[in-house]
Amino acid sequence: MSLPQAEVRLDLAERYLIENEPRPALEQLQQVKEVSPDNPRLYFNMGLAHTGMEDWDRAARDFEKALELNPDYGEAWNNLGQVRQTQGRMQEARQAYEKALEIEEYMTPEFAYYNLASLFQEEGDLERALEYAVGSVEKNRRFVPGYELAGSLYQELDLYNEALRIYEQGAQARPDNVRLSLAYAEELVRAGRDGEAKTWFEQVIEQNDDSHEAQVARDYLEALR
Repeated sequence: MSLPQAEVRLDLAERYLIENEPRPALEQLQQVKEVSPDNPRLYFNMGLAHTGMEDWDRAARDFEKALELNPDYGEAWNNLGQVRQTQGRMQEARQAYEKALEIEEYMTPEFAYYNLASLFQEEGDLERALEYAVGSVEKNRRFVPGYELAGSLYQELDLYNEALRIYEQGAQARPDNVRLSLAYAEELVRAGRDGEAKTWFEQVIEQNDDSHEAQVARDYLEALR
């Protein structure tokens, strides 16, 4: 296999991974390994494949190999952190996420911020979790999971005005997302702003009439009559 052919197989493996088919992805990657054994992208994708198969030890080794070959591989640090968190090795997970955020070239820091937030939430440190959840949407104003996590953390801390604000920010940044629109509408009801809530519930139904969120919106509208 030539190096150009290996690149084609890497692309194919990544397509399999996007389609949540880790085993055929791994088959392609094993062939690439024979001709391009020092490619950090190869080991990163092998780590993703083993993650998809819930083979956490092999996934960790793959991400560590990618980082041995390229210590500035932000995505590999982030994914290594996710594996360590799944394994319950929280300190190592935190260190990996923080390492990802130290890399200036890391193009998607919102993921590491979000993962740090989930780690602190799992440990019961809700204020630190909230700090990183908010940080994730500051890094990417269209990052839906960050808004959802920040909103739920504000609610858990009984900071309902702040929850309303973050959901409003998310609904305006991503008006195409029914989950954020519904969450914002529900917070408007909590705040006693029923008229505005109705508008957003109607928008949820218009966005995706067959969705679970649309049915919830209909139930709210019926109750608000």
